[in-house]
Amino acid sequence: MSGPCALITGASGVVGSALVRTLAARPGWDVVALSRSARPGTGVRAVAVDLSSPADTFERVAPLTAVTHLFYCARATHTMARRESVDDNVVMLRNLLDVLERSAPRLAHVHIVQGSKVYGSDLGPYRTPAKESDPRVSPSNWYYAQEDLLVERSRGARWTWSASRPHGVCEGTQAIPRSIANMVGVYAAMLKALGQPLVFPGTAAGHAALYQSVDADLLARAIAFIATTPACANRVFNVTNGDYVRWRNLWPTLAAFFAMDVGPVREDMTLAGFMAGKDALWDSVVARHGLLPRPLSRAGVWSYADFNFRRGYDVMSSTLALRQAGFAECMDTESMFIEHLRRFREQRAIP
Repeated sequence: MSGPCALITGASGVVGSALVRTLAARPGWDVVALSRSARPGTGVRAVAVDLSSPADTFERVAPLTAVTHLFYCARATHTMARRESVDDNVVMLRNLLDVLERSAPRLAHVHIVQGSKVYGSDLGPYRTPAKESDPRVSPSNWYYAQEDLLVERSRGARWTWSASRPHGVCEGTQAIPRSIANMVGVYAAMLKALGQPLVFPGTAAGHAALYQSVDADLLARAIAFIATTPACANRVFNVTNGDYVRWRNLWPTLAAFFAMDVGPVREDMTLAGFMAGKDALWDSVVARHGLLPRPLSRAGVWSYADFNFRRGYDVMSSTLALRQAGFAECMDTESMFIEHLRRFREQRAIP
């Protein structure tokens, strides 16, 4: 096969699945989806692999000799409770590079997905709007270690590299647990069942601070542009919808979508705390509205939403570098949230 072949790791995740959809729809592209548990898709080869195991990585990936582009969206863990392991995440990427450099002679580009944690957005107030040239802020960040690995390995190699730095990735094609829109939908349905208004479960500072998001499909199109544009080689790019929102401005729009009154800010309330012990309430909402059954424990990563609703400082990334490189696509974040909620409703994920 002479056309481009994309190898996408973390293909069952938010960014990976969006990349699979985006590239599989492009004429001439062959797509191979890697994940811990293979999930076949239309026109896509799915391969299950444990990237932490050199032996399993070699066995599963070595036969993929046609790969031209690696899109690395995998991660060792995903938790809000502790810092993610630098070593584990670097080992997985290194294992994959070890195999591809030997078995895929047409490998031309490697792209990794980072995030605004590069700038310390999870550590406290930081310099905003964040720019790709900003200095590093923490030595224990696995994004830095992966980027350093690519810089080192690409010296004198036949392939180039790039990285994207999104924030608040929102998926609208299925109700995934980490989607903030999905969690707001589940939360609103339960409050409405209790006859309560849509109160904001966070801090007053979080209610007022600037926030940013990116639609998963827009992000996938941006990543594809970055990975196939020569001028973007060996560079990093912030990728967001291109605007900023405040929860205090967005909350009335969300309440109107659910035909609910807007409630006050509840600093004493967390989503994780609210959801505890409410399985029966959620099950009754599912039954009453004919939703697709799913346990409340799998309906949201409530600690993730709590972190975003209680973060009392601005989260802002400059996307000027990406626009100057030629990718000018943008999206209104408020409209994105409503569109995603409409899709979740159509999919019978929320009432």
